Amino acid sequence: MNRKILQRMIWKDARTVRTLAIATPALIVGFFVLLGLFAGVSDVGTERMGLAYAIWMLLPMLIACGAPAVLIGGEEESGSLAWLQTLPAGWKTIATSKLLVTSACLLLAWVVATICFLAYWSAMSDYWIDRIRQSSGLPEPFWIHCGGAVTLSIAVMLSSFTTAYWFRSPITALVTFVPLVIVSVWGVMYAAVVMLPSAQFRGPPQRVVQQNFGTFALLIGVGLFVLAGLSFFAAWRRLTWPESRRAGRALGEVSTGAFRPPQDVASSKLAGAMVFGRPRPLLALLWLQVWPIRWQLTLLTMVAIVGALFTGSSSEEMLVVGHSICILPLFMIAALTFYGDSVRKRCVFLYDRGISPTRVWLTRVGPTLCVTAIILASLVLAGVYRDAADADHAVAWTWDDRLTITVMVVFAGFALTQLVSQWSPRPTLSFFAGPVFVQLAAFVLAGLLMFYTRASAVLLLSSMILLLASWRLTPKWMAGEKGKEYVVPMVGFIVVALFLPYVVVLGARYATTPSPRVAWRQQMYSIDLPRVDPTADKVAILDPAYVRRLETLVLKAAVSPEGRDDRIAKELSATDSIGRHLSFKEVLQIINVRSYYPLQFHQNDAQSNLAAYSEPHVYPAAPRFADAREKQFDAVRVLLKWSRLTREQAVSGGADFNVLMGVAEISDLIAARAIFAYVEQDGETPQLKALIELVPDRELVRKSRRNSLIRSWRQYQSQTLGQRFAGEYSHKPTQWWLGVERTRADRYVDELCRFLLDRWLSDENLAFGGELAEVQRLEREAYLIGGQAISKYFEDPELSDRIAIAVDADGWMDQLRRQVMD
Repeated sequence: MNRKILQRMIWKDARTVRTLAIATPALIVGFFVLLGLFAGVSDVGTERMGLAYAIWMLLPMLIACGAPAVLIGGEEESGSLAWLQTLPAGWKTIATSKLLVTSACLLLAWVVATICFLAYWSAMSDYWIDRIRQSSGLPEPFWIHCGGAVTLSIAVMLSSFTTAYWFRSPITALVTFVPLVIVSVWGVMYAAVVMLPSAQFRGPPQRVVQQNFGTFALLIGVGLFVLAGLSFFAAWRRLTWPESRRAGRALGEVSTGAFRPPQDVASSKLAGAMVFGRPRPLLALLWLQVWPIRWQLTLLTMVAIVGALFTGSSSEEMLVVGHSICILPLFMIAALTFYGDSVRKRCVFLYDRGISPTRVWLTRVGPTLCVTAIILASLVLAGVYRDAADADHAVAWTWDDRLTITVMVVFAGFALTQLVSQWSPRPTLSFFAGPVFVQLAAFVLAGLLMFYTRASAVLLLSSMILLLASWRLTPKWMAGEKGKEYVVPMVGFIVVALFLPYVVVLGARYATTPSPRVAWRQQMYSIDLPRVDPTADKVAILDPAYVRRLETLVLKAAVSPEGRDDRIAKELSATDSIGRHLSFKEVLQIINVRSYYPLQFHQNDAQSNLAAYSEPHVYPAAPRFADAREKQFDAVRVLLKWSRLTREQAVSGGADFNVLMGVAEISDLIAARAIFAYVEQDGETPQLKALIELVPDRELVRKSRRNSLIRSWRQYQSQTLGQRFAGEYSHKPTQWWLGVERTRADRYVDELCRFLLDRWLSDENLAFGGELAEVQRLEREAYLIGGQAISKYFEDPELSDRIAIAVDADGWMDQLRRQVMD
């Protein structure tokens, strides 16, 4: 092996792959910077660390699988690979040069990725580091995971070399190297299972590897040696067999300038086609687009459809596998859009003959877009089948929402990748640059779409801009102009496509923000409310009497009936507290609520739980049931006492709106249902009339709601962090670009408070239909929901469920009051 020739070959290969070698470390740094900038989008737990791991581990794989394809497939496209065999350089020199250059680039990518990852990790506070470690968000020991990732990248590199040498088509090589990697990894794991006893595989994978490090190191070394042997064998076959034939082809072809059809094609196939008449220009252009990529397009389509069909399985694992199988073929299909005409500048052949750029653009984008639509249709059919099988019953989103998101994301990814395939200075490079550009766009749009999860339809605008960009730039592409006159407009189109969704969505949110109600706010501040006397005796409302969600109360352990009569007597006679001697759980046991339906745990079923678990058991008026009936009536007296005292405290300021909803409203509901059930069975007996007279009057109910709600509104206005209204925290977004959402939250708190006060002060009961839906809408717009606003914004809120309890209680109480009036 001549040293000088090797050095010159290394210089040539380094210049060939320099774009990918420089772009990958730059992308790694850029992605980590973006991850830091968008730190407020997601929690600092496993979500953000998962993104950091993905950047650290996956981006170096672009070098591992992309550099061999560029060095071998790119030279095959330009004709220089066969030309190398005319030089005084043996196949070993050529193969060694490409391996050394790729290894150096891969090492550089790993060094940059590891430095960025460690810098990102060290910049985090000790608090978050401890939280991540406790949640198993940090793989330990780290050196095992790092070694495994590096080893996998070497296996990917050797597999990519093997397939790139073996197949003349770079696309076919890219598609087939994935099964080779999977087979290699599976072979190592199968050998480990055979060699090691089954007891060694108990516990986390890192512990298994650490305990059997020598065995795994030996197997991995053998596997890499086999892959290296396969790659060198493929190189020997490609570069030496048959040598004379390839050299003759290289001398006979012109590797620069416009594409010219070979003479044999012009004299045979083309002449045969002319027998049936001159083809139409549109059909001829379609044939020129589809024929060179027919096998690759067919193979990718079949793989993508198989992955789409996997998504119809009821298994969550198969759903993930199906989406993973679909992603790569979809990107590669989009990258095929301008690939055939970019090889050896065939597009210049079309430009020299004055063919319409619009017609060329339509015949290039149309086939790949139609294939993408077919794959999307397969995904839709699989999703419909999965939805019909109720495989996603735990998902709160509807199938229409998920369908919209899937179609928009795939369509936007196609539009960006086809533009990259038109721009790519090397045709093969577009298959790696496309996914990178899409990932970069995803990071830029993450600040918007991770919050407005159902606004993905705005990506249609971005897709149209990117398609418009490739159409407008098609004349320059056909002329072979890839300099500043092409790149600057392309970058401008991409920037507009990325930031237009921000302008549209945030502009729409700003335009739909309610105007401030200045006069109403002044009136709210001017209302005179009773002031809390700190010297006055205050009734202590204890936690056992408080109910937030009825289903959580039902799940609590039952209370022993021992000493129950004494506890009831003490609770009825207590004047300084409620819930000290008797809990709401025990009251429900005494009233003996029953259910004919199983308990539901989904947030949408809170109201059905309330209806199912609040129906009291009614005992007949017989002597043997007298004790049970009397205990039920005592429990009703306890509930009505709790309601009256809580409402009095709410009027004077001793109880807030949250306590009022959690004690008084639900107490009234359970008590009214129990009394009304006995009235329907026994009629209006003196004992039942006495219970009805204990029901809080309508004026007390109105004042308690009014005063507590106004106080809650004033408290919300005086807070800056952790603002709370009506017992719920307003989880307003903190990102600086979402200032419009913070304004909307404050305005909708005003709208919600005004809506409730208007209904309650006018003595109108809220209807169960549209008005409760309006309460829920206003509550959602005000971010009065549990959890983080980003992930919980579209979940059903809880305040409207509690308002529904008050609406239900009003209906039952009005029926009892009418009994007294009659």
